[in-house]
Amino acid sequence: MNALPSHLELVQGVVLPRPVGAHPVLDFVNTRSEWTTRGPARTEWLTSYEAFLIWNSYVGLLQPATVFRLIEQAGSSPTEAVRRLQATLDFRVDLYDVLTGQASDTTFEAAARVIEKASGRRRLLRSDEGSVWDLPEDLALPLHHLAVLAGELLTGSSRGHVRTCPSCGWLFLDPRGRRRWCSMATCGNRAKVRAHAARTR
Repeated sequence: MNALPSHLELVQGVVLPRPVGAHPVLDFVNTRSEWTTRGPARTEWLTSYEAFLIWNSYVGLLQPATVFRLIEQAGSSPTEAVRRLQATLDFRVDLYDVLTGQASDTTFEAAARVIEKASGRRRLLRSDEGSVWDLPEDLALPLHHLAVLAGELLTGSSRGHVRTCPSCGWLFLDPRGRRRWCSMATCGNRAKVRAHAARTR
């Protein structure tokens, strides 16, 4: 079997992109390739609801036990799981446009509706540490958890540090203003190779 490219990893039988965004919401929008074309992605990594759950576990958003229970729920409600995945992919497109300043009023409102709905489902629970926000454990949980985090990113101080990779369109945080590429090992290296080839022509 051929080795995977350096920007990919095999996780529980699912090929997923390695996190490079320095924020889970940015890593979420980076789960498809070639945002720069804005057409259909050449590579889509969230190919099923189960793959989306495994990605959530991989980046630390959901505990493995929660993922296991949601996979069981999805098996009992496959049509609902497909609907939830499509809603997730639609939100990802709208959110990308919002984060990159390309959103129309319609796109912004669509993303805002998902974020507002997710925020409205939160419950304040007691814990050993005090109080915590919690979301119901149902098939909407992965999307709604991401939507809440997206709302916090969009309204927080990190919003101004979101950058776009000029090669592939992936997003990443750049609080120090020194980062240009999503990854030097992939897009950065390809750019260096192209620049070297141009100089030697």
